[in-house]
Amino acid sequence: MAKLGRDELYTIAGVNQHAEFEKFISDLLFKPKERNDFYKKILAINSNVSTDTFREYFEEYAAERKSQQQDFTPNSVSELLAKITRSDNSSESGWSGYDPTAGTGSLIIKKWNDDRLAETPFSYAPHNYLYMVEEFGDNVIPYLLHNIAIRGMNCVVIHGDTLERNIKQIYFVQNSHDDYMKFSDINVMPHTDKVKEKFNVSNWSEKAIEHVESDKVAYIPALPMHRKHITENRCPERL
Repeated sequence: MAKLGRDELYTIAGVNQHAEFEKFISDLLFKPKERNDFYKKILAINSNVSTDTFREYFEEYAAERKSQQQDFTPNSVSELLAKITRSDNSSESGWSGYDPTAGTGSLIIKKWNDDRLAETPFSYAPHNYLYMVEEFGDNVIPYLLHNIAIRGMNCVVIHGDTLERNIKQIYFVQNSHDDYMKFSDINVMPHTDKVKEKFNVSNWSEKAIEHVESDKVAYIPALPMHRKHITENRCPERL
């Protein structure tokens, strides 16, 4: 399987340096067509979705180890935790997996992959799994969202302080087609009292972003989100 390193990512993005690449992936977050084209080009080089797509790149070029103590859970630990926490999704919390310090998503990806492999291609359906992750680092959020969306996961991503509950945004990444061969939409939850209460938000520390791609938010019925506009086709096939 071909390596997906800095050179390959820069070629796909049409950039020459790290700052340009980070701007590129940030700008893609709310552009479904361009975002999904980016995913298809990544998977054409390396289709392995069992491990963090951006981990090696982020570790070398973007991690703020000294200022933010950003480091990574070893793959062996992630795999062990995924197996230990394997369940039949009947837990009272309603979440298939939770990581309060998600980083770029290495641990939740391992949990998702373990859940996926515990079923057959005929029985596995994205709607049976709903994950939640939290992350504080602004520089990490684009990598985390792309890692989740490229895998067609259903996941709530909380951007903010896990302990103090000062939250910037809450994203809902949804596989609207409920098809494991499709990418997910990226939606931003409104800063309403209902959302604030459900996710124990003490304070919204950033202005709300109005962006909804999904026609219907199917997996959190208590949180209605209305799609205002979308002009591009969503969720093309991965390959």
